[in-house]
Amino acid sequence: MHAYPNPEPGASLILAFHPVPSTSTTPPQSILLLGAGRLTALRSFAALEAGYRVVVGVSSSQPWDPEVRYRIEEGQIERIDWDLAVDAGAEVWRKWFAATDSAGQLDGVRLVVLTDTVAAGGRRRDAVSARAFRDEAARRRFFVNIADHPTLSDYSFASTHRFDLLDSSRKSPLQVALTTNSSACRLATRLRRELVAAMPKSAGSAVAAVGRLRDELRGGAATDDDSEETLVLNRPVEQLTRAKSWALDEPSSSDWSTEAATATRMRYVSQISEYWPLDRLATVTANSLSAPSTPTRSPPLSSSYHDLAVPSDLALDSVTKKKGRILLLGTGPGNPLLLTRIAHLLLTTLDPTSPFYIDLFLSDKLVPSHILDLIPAERRKGVVIARKYPGNAEAAQEELMALAIEAASQGKTVLRLKQGDPFLYGRGGEEVLRFRAVAGIESVVVPGLSSSLAGPAVAGIPVTQRGVAEQVVVCTGVGRGGRTGSLATYERGKTLCVLMGVARLESLVAGLLDHGYPAHLPIALVERASAPDQRVVATTVSRIVDVLASLPAHRPPGMIVVGWAVMCLDGAGDMGILDADPATDPARVSQWLGARGYSVRDGLSDEWQGLLAGV
Repeated sequence: MHAYPNPEPGASLILAFHPVPSTSTTPPQSILLLGAGRLTALRSFAALEAGYRVVVGVSSSQPWDPEVRYRIEEGQIERIDWDLAVDAGAEVWRKWFAATDSAGQLDGVRLVVLTDTVAAGGRRRDAVSARAFRDEAARRRFFVNIADHPTLSDYSFASTHRFDLLDSSRKSPLQVALTTNSSACRLATRLRRELVAAMPKSAGSAVAAVGRLRDELRGGAATDDDSEETLVLNRPVEQLTRAKSWALDEPSSSDWSTEAATATRMRYVSQISEYWPLDRLATVTANSLSAPSTPTRSPPLSSSYHDLAVPSDLALDSVTKKKGRILLLGTGPGNPLLLTRIAHLLLTTLDPTSPFYIDLFLSDKLVPSHILDLIPAERRKGVVIARKYPGNAEAAQEELMALAIEAASQGKTVLRLKQGDPFLYGRGGEEVLRFRAVAGIESVVVPGLSSSLAGPAVAGIPVTQRGVAEQVVVCTGVGRGGRTGSLATYERGKTLCVLMGVARLESLVAGLLDHGYPAHLPIALVERASAPDQRVVATTVSRIVDVLASLPAHRPPGMIVVGWAVMCLDGAGDMGILDADPATDPARVSQWLGARGYSVRDGLSDEWQGLLAGV
């Protein structure tokens, strides 16, 4: 039994074509479009934006689309004579291709498009002639598209949209393409419009800004953009020393090599691309990342992360000076509707006289953009997001605490946003003690729903259930300094919820097996709990690593549930697990998972979506 999905025919291999620049010995890559109608105009514009040389075959005796005529007159596209009858057969096509090729007009052509097969006025080319064209073009190793003839075409044109840049008339690099694979072309246009309308207007600018940032941080070195897909966002890395943390800009000042510094920068770009709000990414630069911090330079830290110097004016504070406040806020698993009422007030209040008004927002990296979007737009630019690039968690934590103390010492109210609950692996305790010792401020801890409980609940997994799970244990996959966390021993009636464990999944599985957890025990990975793109992967302890490797990339953040509770509500349910003979467990699991050996649930349930739609 394997964990790989079975291919289901009917899809397209969707590629993004962009021509290689021409040289003195190679002609520019070109596309040939035959016909002078509206479809030719649309295809020509798309090819021009992609950087292709466009050659259009037109007839002097047929009407031209005004845009086609304009682009020919402006020299944007090249014209060749093409006046074949709509019933032209194989021999006619062969002679035309031969003559055109001999004249050098097909140099560099890779793609050919026949457009007069659509019913758009005038005479329409018949299917026999279209097939003759296809046969001759294919014989010459051209890739063929024939309008309204998908079975004769090597490729099709998707319904596309290119996004604008904010505050500019120029276009961004961001394009979206949608295809129904010839099933519902008109519907594809509507779906594309709705997808574009649902995306933030800052999306195009965010892509452009991240592209510039990548080029700057890697020093202009050429890399394949798609190679970033192989970067695993949640993989354990070396925790950087203080010297290394701040030597990314000048690697020669430490044992931090240029290659290692570049790799760390690029991992950081990958992470902020995943976590940061799009409107924040739209203006990101190397000098503005998590302002005042950047991934290349930061203010110096004291010799110890836990020895922050106390400014003298804090020790003898004037009685007339307003004392600041620091609040630690749990933002729940991610969906804004699962915020507490007080959390919503703290994020949205605009009245400076209100006790809920916040002067400075300090956010963890994992707090999703949907939560940060609740902060009024005019104040959102001042949000500081933790600079937790790989290996820099300790330094980033210290930095945010220093910023909080500095602002509070000026009489400001600081909101420290944390995903889940501040006191459940949120490092809230150490912040409470630091703020008390250094600034003399008693923090206000505002609890939030922890993903350790809310995540399984939204995924339909009860962490306790009579007859199945009598207790629940919450642990972490990452201990202090990046070490692997400790695990509780196996008990049949126990549910284990692991936070921050995906990065160490292989070692976690090994630890589970070492602690007596059966290889066939159900396990579930709940990714982006409560978000629209939530994904739940369920299988067994022994299979989870291979299953996850066979699926599309992990969607952080994720938490792991281990135990019989994972399967107890599926289908008709199974509430008698604790009363059953353990020898029957493998058969029970096999029946639950079926022949494939795992299950994947993409998105929120229909019932959850219906509930959210009514809000």
